[in-house]
Amino acid sequence: MNVRPRQTLLLVLAPCIVVAGWLCFHNNWPRGEALGIALQTAIAQGDADKSLVARLIWSNYVETRADASRWSGIYWGFTFTAALFSALAALILKFETLLKNEAAKKDVAAILSVAAALLITVSTSGDFHQKWQANRVAAAQLEQIGYQFLSADGAEPRRYLPAVGRVLLVRSVAIAGADAPKPEPDAAVPADAGR
Repeated sequence: MNVRPRQTLLLVLAPCIVVAGWLCFHNNWPRGEALGIALQTAIAQGDADKSLVARLIWSNYVETRADASRWSGIYWGFTFTAALFSALAALILKFETLLKNEAAKKDVAAILSVAAALLITVSTSGDFHQKWQANRVAAAQLEQIGYQFLSADGAEPRRYLPAVGRVLLVRSVAIAGADAPKPEPDAAVPADAGR
């Protein structure tokens, strides 16, 4: 295998740049700050129940958003890496200038093809897409509950707890997979909550 130093440098730097970019944006990407700022006023107030429920909504929202972000990164990372490996396997077999040795070309292409197949298999059998979606939907529902809580000025705060619990239950069942028993889909706040 005759790989030039420039090609080696490119093969090492490209993944490093992608990882560095992901780390930079991952920690600085806005995720529901408006809801957090609004709920902080309820958390800071003297009413213990109102503060407890606001904190509970916010902490569960932050957790589900972070989990959605992580599962999204894992799912799409596996998917795009598999696509890249498949394309590279085809290019290595086709190009005459990258690798001169036919046996090495076939070995590298086979390794890339197997790696691509394994990435897709692990992603599919691990239900990474489902885990990402379950957390994303739960975060959206918790955000909605948070805004309903705020629009009612936190009146009767404990009435929001069943809705939060239901969102978390539906999320957990969705993460567990298709074979798990499904709860009733109604995760909304009761119509008379906060009145």
